[in-house]
Amino acid sequence: MTFKATYQKTKEPNKRLRAGLAIIYVGLGINLLGFASLGSFFEGIGLLIMSLGVGMATAGYIYPYTGEEITKAVEDFENDLL
Repeated sequence: MTFKATYQKTKEPNKRLRAGLAIIYVGLGINLLGFASLGSFFEGIGLLIMSLGVGMATAGYIYPYTGEEITKAVEDFENDLL
């Protein structure tokens, strides 16, 4: 029964992971723009934004589910027992 709940959770996208990856690519774009023409200030800002994205993506791996998803999984498991 727990395999079924785990399998259903893996099909849904992780919002923190997706947001973290998007922020990484935005930071990379700002970094490359600063490297190409705007100067070292924008390179530093791009690196800062990329590090925030890495933190969000890491949080998506460490804490993959929100409280609502965990509550729903527990309720589904309890309903399967009855």
